[in-house]
Amino acid sequence: MKKLLIALTLALTSTSTWADWTEFSGSSNQGGVKVYYNLATLRNQDHVLKVWQMQDYNAPQTVQSQTYLSVKSLLEVNCKTKMRRTMAASNYKLNMGRGEAILKTSSPAQWEYIAPDITGEAMRKFYCGRE
Repeated sequence: MKKLLIALTLALTSTSTWADWTEFSGSSNQGGVKVYYNLATLRNQDHVLKVWQMQDYNAPQTVQSQTYLSVKSLLEVNCKTKMRRTMAASNYKLNMGRGEAILKTSSPAQWEYIAPDITGEAMRKFYCGRE
């Protein structure tokens, strides 16, 4: 009985974590990664949006001898200049931001233009609306 209660608690906890994330419609599983966003975290100040985004990979990725399956990033998107930067990021050993967080960064990256590819531009339009 105790094991069943623990299993149910874990299932509900992981489901509620997933419930906060919405798959971006421009995301594709063909590239081996799905992109999710957490709209509840979206903040807009003077045409600069902050939003949490997650990349969830089908196959393990490796950087600096560390293997991970997902990355959560706090993004800033400047709707006027069409630029973006990552403010903070954490790579996770398991899918959907679960497991041990590795390779954490908390220093803002340089601003870069949003790639004109389908996903990058569609995400900018989605986050920024009609600005």
